[in-house]
Amino acid sequence: MKSLILTALFASILSTPALADLEAGVAAYEAGNVPLAVKEFRASAEKGDANSQFNLALMYEQGIGVSKDDKQALAWYRKSAEQGNSNAQYNLAVLYENGRGGAVDFAKANQWYRKAAVQGDALAIGNLGMLYLRGQGVKADRVAGLALLLLSATMDSSPENHAKQNISSTRGLTPAVIAAAQTLTSEMSQAKNLLVPLDRYLKNTAANTAGQLK
Repeated sequence: MKSLILTALFASILSTPALADLEAGVAAYEAGNVPLAVKEFRASAEKGDANSQFNLALMYEQGIGVSKDDKQALAWYRKSAEQGNSNAQYNLAVLYENGRGGAVDFAKANQWYRKAAVQGDALAIGNLGMLYLRGQGVKADRVAGLALLLLSATMDSSPENHAKQNISSTRGLTPAVIAAAQTLTSEMSQAKNLLVPLDRYLKNTAANTAGQLK
């Protein structure tokens, strides 16, 4: 979960032209007037601003100026995510993966991690890899899982990214799996859309498995 609230708030604001209510919300937050910030972010969010929707969701998720409410957080993250906000897509996926704001839904977690991953979100790429390693919402595939973790680790070495630790703790990785994963990682890193080589690999693997069963 992207949990550094100041970074999350202001990084998202910088990504698009701010509306008046959004600017007022930022000013209020910087001044320490959190209730007013919530009011202004809500006004902007209700007008459809994706960044304000993300900020409001984050405040509901963490209980900043409002009562903590995962259902409200999920609803506002979804509105922002549907407009393409990658931070919201990632956080929404985390909520679905952990059953916060509703039932656990690995399929939806996979869906939103994929959308954030396409936009280059390293944490989403790593979490998507863990879904493949565990077979949660997708068919388990160690090559795909490891490849995504390797890509995530190369993109983001910050303490917030646990990709390297997850690679180290993954048991039973054979030389063949590691080699195949490294090849896939290279293909994904060079692709404009990393899902293209990933999905191609998964499709070929499924076809090969089906052929062996005949």
